[in-house]
Amino acid sequence: MNKKIGIIGGGITGLIVGIFLAKEGHKVSIFEKNTLLSETSSKTTKLLHGGLRYLENFHFNEVKNGLNDRSWWLENFPKQTRKLKIAIPFKNKFSLALIKSFLGIKLYEFLAGSNNLDKSSISKQIKNDQFVLKDDYKTYLSFFDGSMDDDSLGRELISLAKELNIEILEYNEVKNFDTKGTIDKNHFDKIILAVGPWSKILLEQNNIKSQKDIDYIKGSHLIINRKSEFGLMFSGVCKSRYIFALPYQDYTLLGTTEEKVSHPELPEISKNEIKYLIDSFNHILKKSISKKEIISSYSGVRPLIKSKDNFHKSSRDFFIQKNDSLLTIFGGKWTTSPTIARKIVTMI
Repeated sequence: MNKKIGIIGGGITGLIVGIFLAKEGHKVSIFEKNTLLSETSSKTTKLLHGGLRYLENFHFNEVKNGLNDRSWWLENFPKQTRKLKIAIPFKNKFSLALIKSFLGIKLYEFLAGSNNLDKSSISKQIKNDQFVLKDDYKTYLSFFDGSMDDDSLGRELISLAKELNIEILEYNEVKNFDTKGTIDKNHFDKIILAVGPWSKILLEQNNIKSQKDIDYIKGSHLIINRKSEFGLMFSGVCKSRYIFALPYQDYTLLGTTEEKVSHPELPEISKNEIKYLIDSFNHILKKSISKKEIISSYSGVRPLIKSKDNFHKSSRDFFIQKNDSLLTIFGGKWTTSPTIARKIVTMI
């Protein structure tokens, strides 16, 4: 039986959930306080991926879901997505770090199964005219992931939503809703709360207990005025996480940081984050980049479900809380929004 469904939040999760539900014949309305895809969803690293580094924390199921969804995006939106070669530089071809990464990438490819994009490889050099690495980097381990132009992909998704007769209510901030299906005096059979980092805040404002705690983790990026043909993945100067330098339009996207903040509202890149990203990249480059080459920057807040470990080990997986007619989505990311949508469709 077709239902009337109100979705609070017009980020990628709310939009994809709405599209999947509308395709099932449900009547969908999306409420968004700004414009669709304008908040956290537009502040990503532009990758469609399973999350290679999540394997370090044994998040196998999450990685597999991501790899399946990566394939879904590439197959359904070939004009706005592509496969991307990413190289990891190493100083010693017999190092433990290279062996560990090689085995991790082979596991990544195994989990992708028939959805694997291309074979990984080890080489002595890579051709990159814009970013020549220091001479002591002797070996490069390359693999493939998905990449997207999120601007054009976003426009395509919004166009698809309109074709499916989804009611899009932009500049329409929802403050009041309940577990019985009411959004600001409008009644729905089901409500989906898909507001990313604001999930717990909005639940508690409406006197609904949140089953999950959220870590607000700011990720910042720089756009560098150099063109690159493929991606690089390397350790940041802090050594606790990887940084990507990726082709983005005619520039290079450098990111991301991982900084805990107290609130998701209006994140901005800090001087420390700029220094961290530039210093980390210059650590591997023969000819350093300067701050003068930065043409823009952006920051977004990831809604990570709080774990017992430190937030660097938090899962990017999702959780759906059910309260009568209200379903609240915690966590998730752009790549895995189709998996979240399929789960919601099944629940409804």
